[in-house]
Amino acid sequence: MSPEGLETPEEKESADERQAQEVTKSSLSPGSFLLVDYTIRVKETGELVDTTSEEEAREAGIYDASRLYEPRLVIIGKGMLLKAIEDELITMSVGESKTFEISPEKAFGQRDPTKVKVYPIRRFKDVETPLVIGAKVNIDGKEGIIRSIGSGRVQVDFNPYLAGKTLVCNVTIRKLITNDKEKIQQIIHNRLPDVDLQKFTIEFAPPEVVITMPEEAYLLPNLQIAKRLIAKEIQENIQGIERVKVTELYTRQA
Repeated sequence: MSPEGLETPEEKESADERQAQEVTKSSLSPGSFLLVDYTIRVKETGELVDTTSEEEAREAGIYDASRLYEPRLVIIGKGMLLKAIEDELITMSVGESKTFEISPEKAFGQRDPTKVKVYPIRRFKDVETPLVIGAKVNIDGKEGIIRSIGSGRVQVDFNPYLAGKTLVCNVTIRKLITNDKEKIQQIIHNRLPDVDLQKFTIEFAPPEVVITMPEEAYLLPNLQIAKRLIAKEIQENIQGIERVKVTELYTRQA
Protein backbone atom coordinates (compact mmCIF):
# COMPACT_ATOMS: atom_id res chain seq x y z
CA MET A 1 0.00 0.00 0.00
CA SER A 2 1.36 3.45 -0.91
CA PRO A 3 1.76 6.26 1.69
CA GLU A 4 -1.34 7.94 3.14
CA GLY A 5 -3.43 4.83 2.44
CA LEU A 6 -3.63 5.48 -1.31
CA GLU A 7 -3.32 2.62 -3.79
CA THR A 8 -0.83 2.80 -6.63
CA PRO A 9 -2.20 2.13 -10.16
CA GLU A 10 -0.58 -1.33 -10.06
CA GLU A 11 -2.23 -2.16 -6.74
CA LYS A 12 -5.61 -0.93 -7.99
CA GLU A 13 -5.32 -3.05 -11.17
CA SER A 14 -4.43 -6.12 -9.11
CA ALA A 15 -7.38 -5.51 -6.77
CA ASP A 16 -9.72 -5.07 -9.74
CA GLU A 17 -8.52 -8.38 -11.20
CA ARG A 18 -9.13 -10.17 -7.89
CA GLN A 19 -12.60 -8.65 -7.65
CA ALA A 20 -13.43 -9.70 -11.23
CA GLN A 21 -12.29 -13.24 -10.48
CA GLU A 22 -14.47 -13.43 -7.38
CA VAL A 23 -17.49 -12.10 -9.29
CA THR A 24 -16.96 -14.69 -12.03
CA LYS A 25 -16.48 -17.47 -9.51
CA SER A 26 -19.59 -16.54 -7.53
CA SER A 27 -21.64 -16.47 -10.74
CA LEU A 28 -21.00 -20.18 -11.40
CA SER A 29 -23.93 -22.29 -10.28
CA PRO A 30 -26.11 -25.17 -11.48
CA GLY A 31 -27.25 -24.24 -14.98
CA SER A 32 -24.16 -22.21 -15.85
CA PHE A 33 -22.92 -22.64 -19.43
CA LEU A 34 -19.16 -23.16 -19.64
CA LEU A 35 -16.63 -23.99 -22.34
CA VAL A 36 -14.07 -26.30 -20.76
CA ASP A 37 -10.82 -27.93 -21.81
CA TYR A 38 -9.87 -31.12 -19.98
CA THR A 39 -7.55 -34.09 -19.95
CA ILE A 40 -8.34 -37.23 -17.93
CA ARG A 41 -5.80 -39.97 -17.19
CA VAL A 42 -5.66 -43.13 -15.10
CA LYS A 43 -3.51 -42.35 -12.07
CA GLU A 44 -1.89 -45.78 -11.79
CA THR A 45 -0.79 -46.08 -15.42
CA GLY A 46 -0.94 -42.59 -16.94
CA GLU A 47 -3.25 -43.95 -19.64
CA LEU A 48 -5.14 -41.16 -21.41
CA VAL A 49 -8.88 -41.66 -21.00
CA ASP A 50 -10.26 -38.56 -22.73
CA THR A 51 -9.11 -35.09 -23.75
CA THR A 52 -10.19 -32.01 -25.66
CA SER A 53 -6.59 -31.49 -26.80
CA GLU A 54 -5.65 -32.79 -30.25
CA GLU A 55 -1.96 -32.66 -29.30
CA GLU A 56 -2.52 -34.81 -26.20
CA ALA A 57 -4.60 -37.30 -28.21
CA ARG A 58 -1.94 -37.61 -30.92
CA GLU A 59 0.85 -38.08 -28.39
CA ALA A 60 -1.14 -40.85 -26.66
CA GLY A 61 -1.97 -42.57 -29.95
CA ILE A 62 -5.74 -42.23 -29.52
CA TYR A 63 -6.36 -39.41 -32.00
CA ASP A 64 -9.76 -39.77 -33.68
CA ALA A 65 -10.10 -37.90 -36.98
CA SER A 66 -13.90 -38.11 -36.77
CA ARG A 67 -14.17 -35.83 -33.72
CA LEU A 68 -13.40 -32.19 -33.04
CA TYR A 69 -10.81 -31.32 -30.42
CA GLU A 70 -11.95 -28.06 -28.88
CA PRO A 71 -13.33 -26.71 -25.59
CA ARG A 72 -16.43 -28.68 -24.65
CA LEU A 73 -19.80 -27.31 -23.62
CA VAL A 74 -20.67 -28.09 -20.01
CA ILE A 75 -23.98 -27.10 -18.44
CA ILE A 76 -23.35 -27.52 -14.75
CA GLY A 77 -25.71 -30.01 -13.17
CA LYS A 78 -26.74 -31.70 -16.43
CA GLY A 79 -24.33 -34.63 -16.24
CA MET A 80 -22.31 -33.70 -19.31
CA LEU A 81 -19.17 -34.58 -17.34
CA LEU A 82 -18.67 -36.67 -14.22
CA LYS A 83 -20.32 -35.04 -11.20
CA ALA A 84 -16.93 -34.99 -9.44
CA ILE A 85 -15.60 -32.78 -12.24
CA GLU A 86 -18.65 -30.51 -12.16
CA ASP A 87 -18.22 -30.15 -8.39
CA GLU A 88 -14.70 -28.81 -8.99
CA LEU A 89 -15.75 -26.52 -11.84
CA ILE A 90 -18.28 -24.72 -9.69
CA THR A 91 -15.47 -23.65 -7.31
CA MET A 92 -13.28 -22.24 -10.10
CA SER A 93 -12.99 -18.97 -12.02
CA VAL A 94 -12.97 -18.35 -15.75
CA GLY A 95 -9.42 -18.82 -17.05
CA GLU A 96 -8.40 -20.93 -14.06
CA SER A 97 -6.78 -24.35 -14.46
CA LYS A 98 -6.92 -27.08 -11.84
CA THR A 99 -5.61 -30.61 -11.45
CA PHE A 100 -7.31 -33.03 -9.05
CA GLU A 101 -7.88 -36.73 -8.42
CA ILE A 102 -11.20 -38.56 -8.64
CA SER A 103 -11.56 -41.69 -6.52
CA PRO A 104 -13.20 -44.82 -8.00
CA GLU A 105 -16.27 -44.22 -5.82
CA LYS A 106 -16.79 -40.83 -7.50
CA ALA A 107 -15.85 -42.07 -10.96
CA PHE A 108 -16.90 -45.50 -12.23
CA GLY A 109 -17.13 -47.38 -8.94
CA GLN A 110 -15.10 -50.23 -7.49
CA ARG A 111 -14.67 -53.45 -9.45
CA ASP A 112 -17.27 -56.11 -8.69
CA PRO A 113 -15.77 -59.64 -8.75
CA THR A 114 -19.21 -61.13 -9.42
CA LYS A 115 -19.22 -59.40 -12.82
CA VAL A 116 -16.28 -61.52 -14.01
CA LYS A 117 -17.66 -64.61 -15.76
CA VAL A 118 -16.08 -67.73 -17.30
CA TYR A 119 -17.53 -69.28 -20.44
CA PRO A 120 -16.61 -72.34 -22.51
CA ILE A 121 -14.79 -71.28 -25.65
CA ARG A 122 -17.48 -72.89 -27.83
CA ARG A 123 -19.84 -70.13 -26.66
CA PHE A 124 -17.90 -67.78 -28.95
CA LYS A 125 -18.04 -69.82 -32.17
CA ASP A 126 -20.37 -67.26 -33.80
CA VAL A 127 -18.58 -64.19 -32.47
CA GLU A 128 -16.89 -62.18 -35.22
CA THR A 129 -14.46 -60.46 -32.84
CA PRO A 130 -11.07 -62.25 -32.68
CA LEU A 131 -10.69 -64.02 -29.34
CA VAL A 132 -7.71 -62.18 -27.88
CA ILE A 133 -7.08 -60.73 -24.45
CA GLY A 134 -8.44 -57.19 -24.28
CA ALA A 135 -11.03 -57.69 -27.02
CA LYS A 136 -14.57 -56.46 -26.43
CA VAL A 137 -17.36 -59.02 -26.77
CA ASN A 138 -21.13 -58.84 -26.41
CA ILE A 139 -22.86 -61.65 -24.55
CA ASP A 140 -26.59 -61.64 -23.88
CA GLY A 141 -26.70 -57.92 -24.63
CA LYS A 142 -23.90 -57.03 -22.20
CA GLU A 143 -20.49 -55.79 -23.29
CA GLY A 144 -17.42 -57.21 -21.61
CA ILE A 145 -13.67 -57.45 -22.06
CA ILE A 146 -11.78 -60.73 -22.44
CA ARG A 147 -9.34 -61.02 -19.56
CA SER A 148 -7.89 -64.50 -20.13
CA ILE A 149 -8.12 -67.50 -22.47
CA GLY A 150 -7.01 -71.01 -21.60
CA SER A 151 -8.02 -74.65 -21.13
CA GLY A 152 -11.03 -74.18 -23.37
CA ARG A 153 -12.39 -71.35 -21.24
CA VAL A 154 -12.69 -67.60 -21.70
CA GLN A 155 -12.84 -65.15 -18.79
CA VAL A 156 -14.93 -62.07 -19.53
CA ASP A 157 -15.03 -58.98 -17.32
CA PHE A 158 -18.34 -57.07 -17.43
CA ASN A 159 -17.16 -54.32 -15.07
CA PRO A 160 -16.87 -50.85 -16.62
CA TYR A 161 -13.38 -50.51 -18.08
CA LEU A 162 -12.46 -47.78 -15.60
CA ALA A 163 -14.01 -49.43 -12.54
CA GLY A 164 -11.66 -49.44 -9.56
CA LYS A 165 -9.34 -46.83 -11.09
CA THR A 166 -8.41 -43.43 -9.70
CA LEU A 167 -8.53 -40.70 -12.32
CA VAL A 168 -6.37 -37.58 -12.57
CA CYS A 169 -8.19 -34.71 -14.22
CA ASN A 170 -6.83 -31.39 -15.43
CA VAL A 171 -9.48 -28.82 -16.38
CA THR A 172 -9.44 -25.22 -17.60
CA ILE A 173 -12.53 -23.03 -17.80
CA ARG A 174 -12.20 -21.14 -21.08
CA LYS A 175 -15.45 -19.18 -21.08
CA LEU A 176 -18.64 -18.49 -19.15
CA ILE A 177 -21.57 -18.01 -21.55
CA THR A 178 -24.30 -15.66 -20.35
CA ASN A 179 -25.95 -14.56 -23.61
CA ASP A 180 -29.04 -16.67 -24.38
CA LYS A 181 -28.54 -16.68 -28.14
CA GLU A 182 -24.95 -17.83 -27.72
CA LYS A 183 -26.15 -20.57 -25.36
CA ILE A 184 -28.47 -21.79 -28.13
CA GLN A 185 -25.60 -21.73 -30.61
CA GLN A 186 -23.49 -23.88 -28.31
CA ILE A 187 -26.34 -26.37 -27.78
CA ILE A 188 -26.64 -26.71 -31.56
CA HIS A 189 -22.88 -27.07 -32.03
CA ASN A 190 -22.69 -29.69 -29.28
CA ARG A 191 -25.30 -31.84 -31.07
CA LEU A 192 -24.26 -31.12 -34.68
CA PRO A 193 -20.51 -30.40 -34.48
CA ASP A 194 -19.81 -31.34 -38.11
CA VAL A 195 -21.81 -28.41 -39.53
CA ASP A 196 -20.48 -24.84 -39.56
CA LEU A 197 -22.37 -23.08 -36.77
CA GLN A 198 -22.42 -19.82 -38.72
CA LYS A 199 -24.65 -21.47 -41.35
CA PHE A 200 -27.53 -21.88 -38.89
CA THR A 201 -30.02 -19.02 -38.63
CA ILE A 202 -31.43 -18.42 -35.16
CA GLU A 203 -34.46 -16.21 -34.54
CA PHE A 204 -34.61 -15.61 -30.80
CA ALA A 205 -37.97 -14.14 -29.81
CA PRO A 206 -39.14 -15.51 -26.43
CA PRO A 207 -41.22 -17.50 -25.81
CA GLU A 208 -40.18 -18.95 -29.19
CA VAL A 209 -36.95 -19.86 -30.94
CA VAL A 210 -36.81 -20.65 -34.66
CA ILE A 211 -33.73 -22.44 -35.99
CA THR A 212 -33.19 -22.77 -39.74
CA MET A 213 -30.74 -25.49 -40.70
CA PRO A 214 -28.33 -25.39 -43.67
CA GLU A 215 -28.82 -27.98 -46.39
CA GLU A 216 -25.54 -29.74 -45.62
CA ALA A 217 -27.06 -30.92 -42.31
CA TYR A 218 -30.04 -32.71 -43.84
CA LEU A 219 -28.33 -36.04 -44.49
CA LEU A 220 -26.50 -36.33 -41.19
CA PRO A 221 -27.10 -39.65 -39.38
CA ASN A 222 -29.59 -39.49 -36.52
CA LEU A 223 -30.55 -35.94 -37.49
CA GLN A 224 -34.12 -36.27 -36.21
CA ILE A 225 -32.88 -37.41 -32.81
CA ALA A 226 -30.42 -34.50 -32.71
CA LYS A 227 -33.18 -32.02 -33.55
CA ARG A 228 -35.39 -33.31 -30.73
CA LEU A 229 -32.50 -33.14 -28.26
CA ILE A 230 -31.63 -29.58 -29.34
CA ALA A 231 -35.23 -28.47 -28.81
CA LYS A 232 -35.46 -30.23 -25.44
CA GLU A 233 -32.17 -28.77 -24.16
CA ILE A 234 -33.11 -25.24 -25.22
CA GLN A 235 -36.45 -25.48 -23.42
CA GLU A 236 -34.84 -26.91 -20.29
CA ASN A 237 -31.92 -24.50 -20.08
CA ILE A 238 -33.03 -21.17 -21.58
CA GLN A 239 -35.46 -19.33 -19.37
CA GLY A 240 -38.72 -18.22 -20.97
CA ILE A 241 -38.59 -20.48 -24.03
CA GLU A 242 -41.75 -22.53 -24.54
CA ARG A 243 -41.55 -23.38 -28.25
CA VAL A 244 -38.66 -24.40 -30.47
CA LYS A 245 -39.06 -24.76 -34.24
CA VAL A 246 -36.32 -26.42 -36.25
CA THR A 247 -36.93 -25.83 -39.95
CA GLU A 248 -35.25 -26.99 -43.14
CA LEU A 249 -34.88 -24.52 -46.00
CA TYR A 250 -34.50 -25.87 -49.53
CA THR A 251 -33.34 -23.55 -52.28
CA ARG A 252 -33.50 -24.08 -56.04
CA GLN A 253 -30.17 -25.08 -57.51
CA ALA A 254 -28.98 -22.95 -60.41
